[in-house]
Amino acid sequence: MNMNESVPVPNGYLVIKSYNTSGRLIDQVEGYNIITNEGREALAHLMGNDSADDWFVDTIKLSDGGHNPIDVTEMLPVNVTDTDLFNAAIFTKSITTVSNISFPSVRKVTFSSSMETTEGNAGGTQAYSEAGLFYRGGTIMFTHKTFGYVIKNNTTRLVITWTFTF
Repeated sequence: MNMNESVPVPNGYLVIKSYNTSGRLIDQVEGYNIITNEGREALAHLMGNDSADDWFVDTIKLSDGGHNPIDVTEMLPVNVTDTDLFNAAIFTKSITTVSNISFPSVRKVTFSSSMETTEGNAGGTQAYSEAGLFYRGGTIMFTHKTFGYVIKNNTTRLVITWTFTF
């Protein structure tokens, strides 16, 4: 009998959909992320029923620092040791929806939020290329993802979903 079992860190998958004012999908970026060491610590505390601190994901932040400044087509690599976004957050919002929490049939949790046409435009047009989920009131990074530019202005609405599969 083999008593060894490998328990991997859950997979996280980010999807950002951009819609025009008519509600038509005009752009989409997606991909797997990395869960940081701080995120792994939060998972350990949650599994141990540690209620002393706020270990749950509560905030999403986006920035424009996910690319090489010399070659904007090159995404910067993320690492488990990351503790914050590469550039200061341009957009910060509380998570609005947590869903898909069930076991054993689904074994997923999905965090969702949106950036409305009036939000995150930085006075005109803003490009985003990195995102992170944070916990403890948005102060500690749980997960980090870089991606190709998502352009945001007052004619676009972003819908952000981040799904973790266990």
